[in-house]
Amino acid sequence: MLLNYALEKIKKKVDEDCIDGNVGTSERILSVVAGGLILGIGIKQLIKRPMTALTGVTLGGALVYRGITGHCSIKAGLDKMTKKEDEVTVIEHRYFVKQ
Repeated sequence: MLLNYALEKIKKKVDEDCIDGNVGTSERILSVVAGGLILGIGIKQLIKRPMTALTGVTLGGALVYRGITGHCSIKAGLDKMTKKEDEVTVIEHRYFVKQ
């Protein structure tokens, strides 16, 4: 009962803080968890494999940022590209020349 109350409060706070976001609550939570895991593994292997670790740190940080802010630039770009309202309509004009 207390755990459910706490989870509902967290969910409500996350939803209130994200006014202009394009990422849902479940995606945000998953992004933070997965990003934290990848970030931790990247930091742990920073000395042994610096290039692989740098990739992990970058990807993990981006996922954590996505989850915290609720805004994903890649998702916004894809939504903008696939929007049906922005289509261009071409109207063909035909001119007949009498000879």
